[in-house]
Amino acid sequence: MKLREVMNTHILTLQPTMDVKDAMKKVVKQSNDDTLIDILYVTDQDQLVGVVDLKELIIARSPITIEAIMRKNYHFVFEDEPVSKAIDTVQKYDRIMIPILSKTKTLLGVITAEMALDLLAEETLEDYHKLASLNEYDVHSKPLIRSKKRLPWLLLLLGLSLITASVLSFFEATLQTVIILVLFQPMILDSAGNISTQSLAKAILVINDDPDADMKPFIIKELLIGLMNSTFLALVGFTFSFIFLWVFQSQNSNIMVSFTVGLALFVALLVGAVTGAFVPMILRKLKIDPSVASGPFMTTLNDVIALTIYFSLATLILL
Repeated sequence: MKLREVMNTHILTLQPTMDVKDAMKKVVKQSNDDTLIDILYVTDQDQLVGVVDLKELIIARSPITIEAIMRKNYHFVFEDEPVSKAIDTVQKYDRIMIPILSKTKTLLGVITAEMALDLLAEETLEDYHKLASLNEYDVHSKPLIRSKKRLPWLLLLLGLSLITASVLSFFEATLQTVIILVLFQPMILDSAGNISTQSLAKAILVINDDPDADMKPFIIKELLIGLMNSTFLALVGFTFSFIFLWVFQSQNSNIMVSFTVGLALFVALLVGAVTGAFVPMILRKLKIDPSVASGPFMTTLNDVIALTIYFSLATLILL
């Protein structure tokens, strides 16, 4: 969606040399029910040079020109910038409307706070559909139609779950020898999934905000955050697992099992953070909407990677 498609062109423009009395007459004469007059735009040869609040114009008295009461510092967006930039500008600076300009600063129209709110709601709903891997959703559609839209993804998930099962079967010998490992499997999977989702969400926000943004600083920052979080959670996981085994078990290998859990947490979480940051970039390169990665694909990928890391380390350390 382009800004030209959503902007409002029902605005009034004034010239900087106009007397405030003449400007007020123009506002009264040319405005109608559709005209946005809370903020008036001052143009010189179609280029925006300032803005005037209607209140300022009303209280001004002749002989004063528009140039004397207009504000030369104002927030705006260019027509080729993403809609998300316009929404963020309206929210950040708490403006009821902001102008949309061409590259030559020609005033094209405005986007209002009400329109920005509507667009934000549409984007949120669209992202939620993608998060759930649903197509266009109609609350009035029949159950059979809804079922047909959801079944393909559910079938795909069913097939992808076989990958996770195959990972477990590959490490069957390890599981039979150290059955206690199963108790800590959910902790490994959930933690890796959570940290990956956080990186993924941030990556999608960055990409949606500026599709052409340099992702290198973001990747470096996410790697540092992932390293710090992985280290802390690995220490916590090691401590909790050791205490748990000490209370409920009497084996001499408790320290090694706890070490395996802690190390697996560190590696799985770090890889999960990297995966969450890189997958949206890869999907973007493949011309696929990165928001799709928020659904089943990332969930399955995280499970397979985390399980492989966990049981590979357990095989190397405990067997």
